[in-house]
Amino acid sequence: MVPIVTFSRTLPPLLQFCRYHSRHGHCSLALRHLSSDSSTSETHPISPHVALGGKPAGTVLSSSEIRRTFIEYFRDQHGHTFIPSASVIPQRDPTLLFTNAGMNQFKDIFQGTISPHAEGANYRRVVNSQKCIRAGGKHNDLDEVGKDVHHHTFFEMLGNWSFGDYFKREACSMAWDLLTRVYGIPEDQLYVTYFKGDASLNLEADTECRDIWLELGVPPERVLPFGIADNFWEMGGSGPCGPCSEIHYDRHGNRDASHLVNDLHSDVLEVWNLVFMEHNRQADGSLKRLSQQHVDAGMGLERLVAILQGVSSNYETDLFLPLIKAIESGSGSRPYSGLTGAADPDYIDTAYRAVADHARMLTIAIADGGQPDYFKRGYVLKRVIRRAVRYATEKLKGPPGLLASLVPTVVDSLGTMYPELRQDPQHIVDIINTEESQFLKTLRKGQKFLSKKISKLPQGSKLTGEIAWKMYDGYGFPLDLTTMVAEEHGVKVDMEGYEAARLKALEITSQGGIKNLGQLPRIRLDATDLSMLQKKKVKFTDDSPKYHFTYTDSGKYVFPPVSARVLALKTDRGFASMVGSGEDCGIILDCTNFYAEQGGQEWDEGHLNSVKNEEVVFQVENVQLYSGYVLHVGTAVETIKPGDNLMLFLNKVRRQKIMRNHTATHILNFALREVLGETEQRGSLVAPDRLRFDFIAMGALDPTQLQRVTQIANDIVAQKYPVYRGQVPLATVKATEGVRAMFEEAYGDHVTVVSVAVPVPEVFKGSGAMQYPVELCGGIHVCNTGHIKRLLITAQRQVSAGVRRLTAITGNDAQSADYVANTLQQRLAEVDNQLTLSLRSDTLAKVSNIKQSLDSLSATLVTSRLEIWRKETISQQIQAMREKIKTAEKMAEMSKIKQIIQSLYTDCLESTSDALVPPFVVRHVSSEINSKILLKIAKGLAKMLPDTPLMLISGCKDDVAAICMIPRGSSGHRLTASAWMDPVMELLQGKGGGSATFARSQGKGRHKVRECLSVAEEYARCATNKAQE
Repeated sequence: MVPIVTFSRTLPPLLQFCRYHSRHGHCSLALRHLSSDSSTSETHPISPHVALGGKPAGTVLSSSEIRRTFIEYFRDQHGHTFIPSASVIPQRDPTLLFTNAGMNQFKDIFQGTISPHAEGANYRRVVNSQKCIRAGGKHNDLDEVGKDVHHHTFFEMLGNWSFGDYFKREACSMAWDLLTRVYGIPEDQLYVTYFKGDASLNLEADTECRDIWLELGVPPERVLPFGIADNFWEMGGSGPCGPCSEIHYDRHGNRDASHLVNDLHSDVLEVWNLVFMEHNRQADGSLKRLSQQHVDAGMGLERLVAILQGVSSNYETDLFLPLIKAIESGSGSRPYSGLTGAADPDYIDTAYRAVADHARMLTIAIADGGQPDYFKRGYVLKRVIRRAVRYATEKLKGPPGLLASLVPTVVDSLGTMYPELRQDPQHIVDIINTEESQFLKTLRKGQKFLSKKISKLPQGSKLTGEIAWKMYDGYGFPLDLTTMVAEEHGVKVDMEGYEAARLKALEITSQGGIKNLGQLPRIRLDATDLSMLQKKKVKFTDDSPKYHFTYTDSGKYVFPPVSARVLALKTDRGFASMVGSGEDCGIILDCTNFYAEQGGQEWDEGHLNSVKNEEVVFQVENVQLYSGYVLHVGTAVETIKPGDNLMLFLNKVRRQKIMRNHTATHILNFALREVLGETEQRGSLVAPDRLRFDFIAMGALDPTQLQRVTQIANDIVAQKYPVYRGQVPLATVKATEGVRAMFEEAYGDHVTVVSVAVPVPEVFKGSGAMQYPVELCGGIHVCNTGHIKRLLITAQRQVSAGVRRLTAITGNDAQSADYVANTLQQRLAEVDNQLTLSLRSDTLAKVSNIKQSLDSLSATLVTSRLEIWRKETISQQIQAMREKIKTAEKMAEMSKIKQIIQSLYTDCLESTSDALVPPFVVRHVSSEINSKILLKIAKGLAKMLPDTPLMLISGCKDDVAAICMIPRGSSGHRLTASAWMDPVMELLQGKGGGSATFARSQGKGRHKVRECLSVAEEYARCATNKAQE
């Protein structure tokens, strides 16, 4: 029985409020309110609505009791089914960053696209408390969190739904009864709204809703009409929509506050929104009546708790006060005072609220599988962590680890309702601490850089977009964090400039995260199409023949054709009575053996033949499933009409490749768990040419682990185990340890289980699920693991923080990869032998050919799909051989340089008749050497002739280089290096220059070398003679 809550005015509102906080150990907060001037009762005339029904008079309901009361009211008194909260990480909706509303998990029901076999297809009345995150995307409250006392990134949405069951009257009646009779909120503090209509959209006023409220006893002056902006709800640009009715609460009471409803006034709050879905918005903007009417009613728990606990701030409820207390204790900062705006100049209270909120959001999101990274929702989590860390360290002066230390407090508060929080809280702590430590490395430098830039800004100017981008790109500051810091200094950020800088710095790539974006079918079924099919009583497609195939003794798979009748034809213009040759369309059949894309497995392809003449009439290019209807998308070869009888033929080669890769995916999943221990799947793709598997892992698999995973997988393949498929109750599966499944997927009461080696019934009798691959799966698989032939892992990469992706190939592709790898290694061994012989003979004559061979092998390696560890090994071998060649060439170069130096030295001495050393040296280095080698030769010769000025000139192709060096302190000449080089540089018309002791020049014209030598020698002789005069 739901406890009845009665409202009592026996205690003054502030005394009730302060007694509540004193009882919960929040004395400073209670005393602050008590010490306020008594005349402020107009500012805080808030009374807690207190529970009786087994609780002492004056007792304030806890948040847990308020949540439980809501659920039990609808479940026990009004026949609603309780559905646990969905994950805040959407598993099957690429349009959402996070689950941001209670209706998200029921979207398929509202749109009419839910599979008839899914558990949700049987829902009629539902109640739950849904975890929601609004940070990023269309619904984004992140920038406001902390600044006021109401906004949150994470909140709980109490919801009750009707799917084609009750409608407006029952929804309004139950909402009013719960708020006034059960929770005890005075009726005179409640206002209701209804949709007043919109003539421009041809929408009539919802007078039905208005009359219901009046019949329930709400005074006419409290039943208020509003327009489409406030009282008409839409899912998006198209889809289910309808009028809504809101219930608003006036904190004061005893007054007419109707003018403050929907006026964003802090004392008049929207409590409950009742959405009545009765229309469907078409793509062209028009509205059509839905065949089934639904109710989506949602009420924010945090706001309701604040009302029932008699406080004006969500952060002063028992949902947040334990966190506030933990932050105060962990940081040593002054106590929280609940100040906002200009009253909080040091941003201390803002920081308290932001850190408390973000701790809740991060704990929930990471527990549900979220991972901080630089992509979409992962980047939102990274932004939230960095925002919280900055508040915790800069404003609250807390130590590193303060944010993560709040995780246990969140778990204590919400873990009973959401038990997934208790599974591995240390994992959440570790992720937050890792992210914090990375950010703290750049936070100080970034703060210093930003403060310096802000301090130099002229009065009234904005922080440039280039600086804001540098804060992101160079210091890891998300834009909102830079904006927040700038605002604290009274400065705004040039957002347009930031976007321009971002686009200039980053290569704009195609949209990420939407699977098979380029392969989405041209023809689809929307909610209106499905409603029309159901209205015309078109039967769902029987796709069970997709499992009807055999493996013969001769070693071949046989996929018998299926006879089917055309039920409907869908073109891009709508349903058609006929399609002609060359026309794109989608065909709905009464039965099919084609597999529609789902569960990560790609679709079947093939063709449809006429039963009459056996001619091909349709090429199937894509197959999709829409709420029980299988749509075969492709191009008509001949005229097709509804009622035609067709024969269905699969592309057998494509189907067999997909079957191999799907069973191999299960085996790979099993092998990974054997090597890494418990890890979780995060997604997969099964295509004909590859399989892809995403899973939780904090680091890359090393070569030993990769080889071990491959070995386990191929051992299962080599054992030629049979593969079984069977139906099992979902409850049995969930109770069995070791069965792999993504339980966020929509399953019916009975599920399909695929088991390797062990018959499905036997799996659930013992521990078979732990010893062999067993998964929930509706896909198509081989009959025996031996048909996979071989599995090779060809790539691994990080998808996001904590999530890795393996790509693998099977069958003939894997065997071909083995052949290519063996061939490459054999050829590499031959090249290595050639290199060894060349080095032993102390000649590099054949090195050029060896280099070309290595380049060719490297190019083949890059373009080939090979087993990842073998590919890395071959790459390392090629690199090692290149290093050998590089070392040998360097040694040969050094030997060549020594020979040239010795030859020049000998020539210099032999050409000097009357002195031990020549007065100067000008020589042509005849070998084909570049300027770098020429410099080495000059330095070497200078060491052997330490007192002699020298100039060396060489030609390499058409380039001419000259270097001259004058020993410091040398006598007998008037030479300076720069002056000596001038006439040579003038001849070459090149670039160069230098100092008194060193100069160099480079230009074009190899034919000028002799003239350069002559000019240099003449200049040096003159300078020497003058010195001797």
